[in-house]
Amino acid sequence: MAHNKKFLRMIVELGCCLCLRNGHPDTPAEAHHVRNGSRRDTSPVIPLCFEHHRGATGVHNLGSRGFTECHGISEEELLDRLEFRK
Repeated sequence: MAHNKKFLRMIVELGCCLCLRNGHPDTPAEAHHVRNGSRRDTSPVIPLCFEHHRGATGVHNLGSRGFTECHGISEEELLDRLEFRK
């Protein structure tokens, strides 16, 4: 089932889950799809700020392995720690 805009908006409103983990709550976020072989429209989603999503230390710049090495936590572990999940 594809994610609808309302669901994605609710995820983004949570703020960046990595910034929250690092003691910086309420950082504006973007929706990041945790792929792991699944289609983008059906994959789990986590909120990441621009920097952690598409910036120099972001998952799209570093790749999944580099992101985990840089931040000490994987996308999947961040997903597991979210209080609100679909």
